[in-house]
Amino acid sequence: MRTTLHRSRSAVARAVELGAIEQYAKIGGRAAWSGAQLQQSPWWGRTLSASHVDELDSALKMAMRSGAIEWDGEIPMAVGRDVFPLREDGMGGLLRGLAEELEDGTGATMLQGIPVERYTISELSVLYLGICGYIGNNVLQSSAGLRSKSRGFGMPVGLVKAEMRGKTPKDGKQANNYFRLHTDRCDVISLLGVRTASVGGESRVASAVAIHDVMVERAPALAEALYQPIERIWEGGEGVIALPVWAYTPDGKFTTQLSPSYIENAQHVNGVRRLEPDEIEAIDLVEEIGLEIGHEFVQQPGQLTFLNNHQVYHGRTAWKFTESGESSASADRDDESHGRLLLRAWLSPFNSRALPDTPQFREMWGSVEPGAPRGGLEPALKTGIKAKPPELVEAYATGKADYYGLYRRKFAGEDVNL
Repeated sequence: MRTTLHRSRSAVARAVELGAIEQYAKIGGRAAWSGAQLQQSPWWGRTLSASHVDELDSALKMAMRSGAIEWDGEIPMAVGRDVFPLREDGMGGLLRGLAEELEDGTGATMLQGIPVERYTISELSVLYLGICGYIGNNVLQSSAGLRSKSRGFGMPVGLVKAEMRGKTPKDGKQANNYFRLHTDRCDVISLLGVRTASVGGESRVASAVAIHDVMVERAPALAEALYQPIERIWEGGEGVIALPVWAYTPDGKFTTQLSPSYIENAQHVNGVRRLEPDEIEAIDLVEEIGLEIGHEFVQQPGQLTFLNNHQVYHGRTAWKFTESGESSASADRDDESHGRLLLRAWLSPFNSRALPDTPQFREMWGSVEPGAPRGGLEPALKTGIKAKPPELVEAYATGKADYYGLYRRKFAGEDVNL
């Protein structure tokens, strides 16, 4: 992809401080990649060696024997590096390099070759959190929409699977629905592939920086709209918070926070400003450009991805789901032994960037300091968890709300009848 770097990041930082930034110039750099370029990265699809796998297995056995792990059912609540030792000249050093790539490179990495078939979900969760502990602080997961413990709400590990079929998740269950490109409320989201769906279930990743740069060239007025505050629901504070989709940090780094469904849901809450047509069009264009230039893939068992939410969007297509009791080949069933399954963790890397120092960023993230544990559920717990706005609940109960119905354009992958 052709990119033009209009100014250095230090110049951007100075302009931000002076309040005179030309925000809508291209950014460029290694964070602005296409799907084809990502696939050429040595950090995307990096296969673990036999010695790496042996090292992880030894660390797992030590952790399981330690007696130091607290459990919530089959999920460990924390796995410290003291009980999961990795060598600096082995797996530990590899993860240090991966963390650098996440913050200062593409922001998207994938390791592969973890023998997930060897382990139970409990053992795999310990191994997973043990790996994550070398990149940053694990944070409890949150959701202003689906507050499902099975999905990971209030937990360090979530199980991404289908518990129902449909376009809209209901009653705390996870659906096999299509997700537009979005970010989660953490610095880094990680996913570990355990099982694939029989049909569908492709993951999507796209560089938010590259999308930004294409939009600046193709539709600069729409790019400008995404630098303005837009309300979205969240589970803390007043239940709704206004943040820009795109912003710069105090030292001139790009950051983004986008969840089309949360923005859409806020439109049903009393007192929330109605979105302008160009704001809706801009969010539509993010998806359009992302599907055009991003990367789509099926995350295979043993593949472990890490995505920096400040510069990478992720999404997924719908996938086949057959409810228990329906006539189907067993491979199509999303139950305890079949169907698409990924483990998910949220991280605050030790080398994370500072965030914009505004009341809204401080409220939702808990801290804007670099390297600090932040994001996830803890900031909402500090302000008090809020029930879903009753008018939003009513909108879904009565059919007034249509999942992604706010947006003007439909995109590939929305077929939930797979």
